[in-house]
Amino acid sequence: MTDRSELRLTGTGDLAAPVTLPEGHVDVAEHAIASIVQESVLSCYGVVDMAPRDLGSALGKRLGLTKPRRGISVKVADGQITVELSVIMEYGTPIFTVAKNVMQTVKFQVERTVGLPVERVNVNVHSLRVSAESGSSRP
Repeated sequence: MTDRSELRLTGTGDLAAPVTLPEGHVDVAEHAIASIVQESVLSCYGVVDMAPRDLGSALGKRLGLTKPRRGISVKVADGQITVELSVIMEYGTPIFTVAKNVMQTVKFQVERTVGLPVERVNVNVHSLRVSAESGSSRP
């Protein structure tokens, strides 16, 4: 047994560059990072929901079959994390300010939790929704 260990991020493909630790190793899957991202995004003021990123997700949402990673794409390359988000925001909130807050929150939470740098967080505003208090909603 070696006295060195490594932290590896697993995804759909290759492992990221390992980080040396005292003993053993830890594998962090992209879907685990996506869970951190989802909680971070939904805690931000002005974000109503995650938006489907493709036709399959949109159909699943209509049928009531939601996936936990809907609207989130996580890529790991060269020990850095890139996050792509599709969100639905509350109508009337300042879109740029809310998107900037989402970027900062996701970056902070992922780096704090996983311990590796987040290279980029891209926020795509899919639609706006009027709150239920107004009496109507838009998808």
